[in-house]
Amino acid sequence: MKNILLLTILSALFFACREDQEQKKEASKPSTTKLAQSGLGMVAAAQPLATAAGNSILEAGGNAADAAIATAFVLAVVEPTMNGIGGRNQILVRQADGSFVGYNGMTEVPASFVPAEEPPNAGYGTVATPGVVAALMRLHAEHGSMPWDELIKPAIQYASEGFEVLEGEAARHAYALEDIKQNPGFRRQMLKNDTMTYEVGETLKQPDLANTLQRIAKTNGKDFYEGETAKTIAEDMAANGGFVTETDLREYKALDARYVTTTYRGYEIHSIPAPAGGGLVVKALNILEQFDLSSMTDAQWAAVVNQALAFAIGSMEYDYKEEDLSLVQGKEWAEEKASEVVVPESVPLQNAAYNGSSDQLLAANTDWTGDTWGVSSHHTTHFVTADCSGMVVSITQTIGPLFGSKVITPGLGFVYASTMGAYLSGADQAPGSRPRTTIAPTVVTKGGETVLVLGAAGGLRILSGIVQTISRFIDQGMSIEEAVAAPRIHPEAGMNGGKREAFPLKFSAEFTETNGWNATDSIYWQEQGFEPEAITRFGAFARVHAIARDAETGLWTGMADLDWEGTANGPETAKCEQ
Repeated sequence: MKNILLLTILSALFFACREDQEQKKEASKPSTTKLAQSGLGMVAAAQPLATAAGNSILEAGGNAADAAIATAFVLAVVEPTMNGIGGRNQILVRQADGSFVGYNGMTEVPASFVPAEEPPNAGYGTVATPGVVAALMRLHAEHGSMPWDELIKPAIQYASEGFEVLEGEAARHAYALEDIKQNPGFRRQMLKNDTMTYEVGETLKQPDLANTLQRIAKTNGKDFYEGETAKTIAEDMAANGGFVTETDLREYKALDARYVTTTYRGYEIHSIPAPAGGGLVVKALNILEQFDLSSMTDAQWAAVVNQALAFAIGSMEYDYKEEDLSLVQGKEWAEEKASEVVVPESVPLQNAAYNGSSDQLLAANTDWTGDTWGVSSHHTTHFVTADCSGMVVSITQTIGPLFGSKVITPGLGFVYASTMGAYLSGADQAPGSRPRTTIAPTVVTKGGETVLVLGAAGGLRILSGIVQTISRFIDQGMSIEEAVAAPRIHPEAGMNGGKREAFPLKFSAEFTETNGWNATDSIYWQEQGFEPEAITRFGAFARVHAIARDAETGLWTGMADLDWEGTANGPETAKCEQ
């Protein structure tokens, strides 16, 4: 009888313990929600583990800068096709006192660079001096409140112990398999047995990257530019026809980012101009301000927005460096361009297929990979953080096209961005230059209060994703959930005879079944003289991650783009520095 009683007690203890372990295991899983609210801060990023890392820092008493650093390093581990410590970034910070600070962590063309007769698409000849680590070091030195090494711990953990590969990352790895095979360091880091990519749900470990991150953590980042990592980079470049030297690394500095602002219907738009793309956001919105968009149907609105975007993109042909910011943020150029906009005839309000739902919309036809680069590419990652004191951080981080240069130095574990060569052939590639991209971290304020913090990933479509989200929110009165979820358009644009062109009356439109435009819209546009192209793939129109703040309630709302695997989450506890 005693034995039976003892067995019963032991069994109860065993199952209670297992249930407790299961509950803890379940609790440790990152949130998969696209929409979140908190009065204490917020994180929205392109991968659930990155969002969770940033949020855990907020709950541990860190501020928005601390959370952004943790998020950035985790993204470099778990989304290596899109970004990494071998890449570039632009950072925009709105401090708790309302002042703005920006950091330019763009890759810099090495001093010894000599262009090839035939610009390469990938390889060592495309690698420039990375800026991500330096920019995050400045962010920490000037705004961080927690120890540097504590902020990198989550990234080190995921690199050393591994992480579960999501569907999108697995698809991109498979897409790049032949490129991965060409580079020894690449094969060692990203393939099983040097031959196979990781499948969905499998665990990818990156021990070389973990070691590199540990050195970065122990030296406050200096190892990347002056220590063992720097020496290994330079030796590998010299042995394989690359241009980056120890001197290039030692002399690299994260610069103060340029800053541009404009007013838009009583709001203030703040962003970073060339070599970033925030000047284009400002130009497009200045054009749109000339029209009463709130009185237009959705299809009318899209046609007008497309033309503003096209004119902004076209301005790169004659205002590429945006040296005179008074021209960028001034209204005169915008008024001139607005006079060229064709406003289509009004039609009765239509019931679009979009339903404003934040339910998971990913489908079998999600365009996880896009082209390696070009008009259909959609690389890069964007994330935003906010804390309970009012500081917000908006960061766009990239390595250029899918897996960047397609080069990993053996033993280091990270991919270098593609900078020189064919990818940015239209940009200034002189030694010492930092070629332009379209990344555009942005903050919207009103009456001295933060209203929106956002940015996007997806090549040139970054511009259209940001502008449309802002206009949906301000002009159409949508919530941040609705504004991010609503269907988008993008003008046809490209290079023609070495010149940039964008076509105001030609555009692609998002025709996904659950949140896209409908056939009535397409017929209307054609009847009004426009040339729309229906795109049915999910994920083809930028990926916006955004935070909104309600001035009355003080609540932060985070929203992750429905067409990607990102999430939003806010802390349940936090330490405020008022």
